[in-house]
Amino acid sequence: MLNKLALSGIKHRIRDYSVLFSGLMIASAIFYMFMSLATNQAFLSSNSPASATSFIFAFGIVLLAIITIVYINYANTFLLSMRQKEYGMFMMLGAKSSKISRMIFVETFAIGAISTLIGSAIGIVATKFVGQWLISALDMQVKHFSSFYAPALLWTLLFFVVIFAFSAIRNAVSLRRSKVLTLLNRDSQPVKIKRNGVIKAVQAVLGLALLAAGYYTMYFSGNNPGAIYVGIPVALVTIVGGSYFTINAFVTSVIVMLKKKTSFSQKGLNNFTLSQLSFRINDYTKILSMVSIMFALALGAITVGLGFNNQIDNVVNGQNYYDVQVTDPDQAQTKRIKSLNVSKKATYNFKTDGKAVYYRSSQFKSQPVGYSQMNMQTMAFKMKSSNDPANNSNARYELMNTRLPQYRVLDAKFVSDAQYDAINGKETTTVLVKTNSFKNNLPTIKAISKAENKRYPSLKQAGGDKYAAYTIVNGFFSGLEFMGFFLGIAFLAMLASCLMFKILSGANGDVKRYNMLYKIGTKQKVLRSTINKEIAVLFSVPAILGIIHVLIGLQLFVKILYQPYRNIEIPFAIFLVLYLGYYFLTRYLYKKIVLK
Repeated sequence: MLNKLALSGIKHRIRDYSVLFSGLMIASAIFYMFMSLATNQAFLSSNSPASATSFIFAFGIVLLAIITIVYINYANTFLLSMRQKEYGMFMMLGAKSSKISRMIFVETFAIGAISTLIGSAIGIVATKFVGQWLISALDMQVKHFSSFYAPALLWTLLFFVVIFAFSAIRNAVSLRRSKVLTLLNRDSQPVKIKRNGVIKAVQAVLGLALLAAGYYTMYFSGNNPGAIYVGIPVALVTIVGGSYFTINAFVTSVIVMLKKKTSFSQKGLNNFTLSQLSFRINDYTKILSMVSIMFALALGAITVGLGFNNQIDNVVNGQNYYDVQVTDPDQAQTKRIKSLNVSKKATYNFKTDGKAVYYRSSQFKSQPVGYSQMNMQTMAFKMKSSNDPANNSNARYELMNTRLPQYRVLDAKFVSDAQYDAINGKETTTVLVKTNSFKNNLPTIKAISKAENKRYPSLKQAGGDKYAAYTIVNGFFSGLEFMGFFLGIAFLAMLASCLMFKILSGANGDVKRYNMLYKIGTKQKVLRSTINKEIAVLFSVPAILGIIHVLIGLQLFVKILYQPYRNIEIPFAIFLVLYLGYYFLTRYLYKKIVLK
């Protein structure tokens, strides 16, 4: 009977539980998405050249587990607060506390089990959709990736079952220790805010010290790759702890300072907004710290993913100057070349007598041959051109790669037009094209390369054109690129869910306050402005700290990526637009709850 009563309570209050269910489903879905990569050793070993990848993912699991436990703790508190008055009424009517404890255990565990099962299913679908979309959109070559990975699903179910079992037990114990009157009047109980200037000062110093230690550790580990096995655990502990103490101490100090500045605090409802933030900051510190870490992880993962994408371009462009090379083009190849966005086009003829290949020197005067130079230490490349390949080894090497394999072993000689005409041998025409963007013209370049391999089978074995180099390099880096973008999207969904859930879960308690302001004559416009400011602060604090984490955290990749800060404004801009979208959605939903 009690089990039926507990389950019927969920059914009849499904609308109130919608925020709770959606948050828990997203948490389990994101956990599965991460575990589908982290537990798949075949995927990690085949898509990452770094031996420390498994080690990094292991600490990622620890961090995500901590974040998820904190998140579920908030959800658990929200669930208990919604039902505690009803439990108090049952106890007042004579129900035994042991029976009520059993009922809340069943209700808590049922909510956790249902949301975990649905969330895991969503995670499998999301993993497949996001994975296929990334692979298709970015032309990635990913091995052993599977949207459904049984070990990941088992770990997800086991983790959430254990966490919800502990939560259910804790709720039951908490209820049995609470008095009936306390349960009935929990909403009316005053909240004591402890303020201690000395403790806040110590927290501020400790927070800055921990962040400084974490930042230095990342910098040192990035410049000394051998230290990464010690650096990552140290950075994990110090940055998480530093974020917590910094937010708790500095945000409180700023609020107190603004409240003392009467020219600001006495303007409009600023004092009310500051009081709301001051009242909540102790409760919000954990979630804001957690969101700042997830913000850094999400933005950092996407930035690193883009860095590996740029690395592909750097390596490919450093090896081949020309995007397309065609030997004796037929009508079909000529048509494909015309469809390219051509930046530079050169046509060279050569003859061979079986001992050497002979070029017209005059053709290079009117059409300088382009070539690339790669700095293997910095991975930077420079593009140059030469009118006289005879005296430039880089230009001769570039030309050699444009010939068919059987002609590459022959020496190249550059002769006058008269000497060239006197040579009795087969003439071959080579058309070389440099486009305005290799990536933007990739489908056509791929078609041209495949057609050349079909016309000249020896090319497929020897390689040499830019698309062949791109295929090799893309296969090397795209696994890392995939991990970065995939995890960035997952953490973005997680951080938005956490912050939205925490803000909306406390909205019901704010209805009375905003209703009171409305009754004493405060205009709706002013109330909306107040809400906008309050939620903006709660979104801004983790965003600012998260951006600082990312900017310094990229030092971990200075030895792996060429210019890790290059084009950093692109992922930052995209991420901030999405983050603002979550902000506008959260404040819209919050207003729907607290305003008439």
